[in-house]
Amino acid sequence: MESIEEPRIDPLNRKAYIRGWERKAPPEEDEISYWFCEFAKDAATWETALSAEEARSILNIGVTIPSLQGGIHSLRNFAVEAFANKFVISCSGPFIYTARGSSNQNVGE
Repeated sequence: MESIEEPRIDPLNRKAYIRGWERKAPPEEDEISYWFCEFAKDAATWETALSAEEARSILNIGVTIPSLQGGIHSLRNFAVEAFANKFVISCSGPFIYTARGSSNQNVGE
């Protein structure tokens, strides 16, 4: 009899989606906190691929997250995905799903 293995999830390369964000108040207005979720159905959505790509390019400047390995990890591999006639942004990394990430960016208004 042939053994069928369950697919394994690499804890150091989990996929997560942007769920929301918040810009900090002055004098730290260049810092943005991001929240992540495990499933696309819970993610923030963009109406067009272009608007999602613009957001993705800002995120790829770098978002730091607490890492499963300890310390912090910088994410720069965000991707846009079509989902339910809209677009979501995902990234792979050593996510602790209950944590949030942050970025220090001066991207203008």
